[in-house]
Parts: sequence; structure tokens; C-alpha cells
Amino acid sequence: MKKRTAGLMMAAALAVTVLAGCGGKVKFEPKVSSIYVKKDGTVVSADIEDFVGNNYSEAELKTYVEDAVKEYNSEHGAAAEAYVDEEDKDASLPVQIESLTVEEGVASLLLEYEKCGDYLEFTGTAGTEKGVDRLELSTVGETDFSGNFQNAKGEDVTLEGVTKKEKNSVVIIEGAATIQVEGNVQYVSAGVSLVDKHTVATQAGSVSYIVFK
Repeated sequence: MKKRTAGLMMAAALAVTVLAGCGGKVKFEPKVSSIYVKKDGTVVSADIEDFVGNNYSEAELKTYVEDAVKEYNSEHGAAAEAYVDEEDKDASLPVQIESLTVEEGVASLLLEYEKCGDYLEFTGTAGTEKGVDRLELSTVGETDFSGNFQNAKGEDVTLEGVTKKEKNSVVIIEGAATIQVEGNVQYVSAGVSLVDKHTVATQAGSVSYIVFK
């Protein structure tokens, strides 16, 4: 799959309210390109790019993104649409546009993916220098962990402690990215930096684990 979002990496004044896993509300307000992983397996990406100096218009950008999303959905057995009908509670698409704006010279694109595989295939960044080669959502009980871990306080913990609660959710990612999860981060593998209680930064060249509830 070709990289459909080439030239669109962006975000800045993007702010979307989403539900956190612990019953409260948390705002997804990325200052950098980010990935938000929900407990139901859906993924939201926020892409950010300086739009100043581009040789195409905002309308052309919108058309390009809409056409790419429609093409992907059609190829995957869904309607050739870029947006979900908000009045149809059961409606869904493999990929849908949540927001696409250009303000003060910054283009902000918010896409929602039905599953992690759709994110990987649609973005097509696997194998690139700053790409994500693997993105999965699992549970502690279903995950075969390896490496060293720390808790949310940055303290070293045993693997036994990490795996104690089998129903906790786990994001497994290979590649460098800023990841926000639908809940509070409990444990991270070595090399993962905690940004806040919902968000971490992973490194390129290794498989990272983020355990949350």
C-alpha cells in the first residue's frame, strides 16, 4: 500500500474531547503528530504540517485526502465515503476523516481507523525512517512480554508485577511515535518516555510495550 498521507504530516491547534478508560474525560490535544489508541481497538491519528509555502490550496488538500480515504474504504469492501453519517449510530468505515483544517498556516488532519491494521496499511509508513512498523492492541494475559519495565513513576519493576493484572490493556508498537492511550499508563518497557499519565513517546528500532487501564 502506498503512503496515502505523504505531505500531510501536521497538527497544532487541534483539540478533540475523547473518553478516557477510567470514567473521566480527557482531551486529545496533540502538539505534535500523535496516535491515540482506544480500548475498543480503534485508532485516531493527528497529523501536523506547516502549510505555508505549499503550491496547492486548502481545497486541493481536502480533495486529495477525501479521495485517498474513499479509495481505501472501497478497496476494503466498505462504502466509497470519507465521512461517517453521524445520525447512523451503527455506521462505520475502515478509515474516516474526523477533522481537516488549515488555520494560521498550519494544516491539521484527524483520521479515525477501525483497527490498528487499517492505520498501518493506510499510512504506509512501515520501513521508513520515522515510520511505524507494528501497532497492536492486546491484553496483558495475551501478550508475550520481553525486556525490562518501569512503572508510571519511572521505577524498575519485575515482569511478575507487570503481568499480575491480565485484563489490563497493552499497546505494542515498533517505531518512534507519541502515543496516547484511553486510560492511565501503568507500565512501559525500557526506552519508553512517559509524557503524562495518558501519553508516552517510543523510540525507533525497537518494540515497545505500554500497559494501561
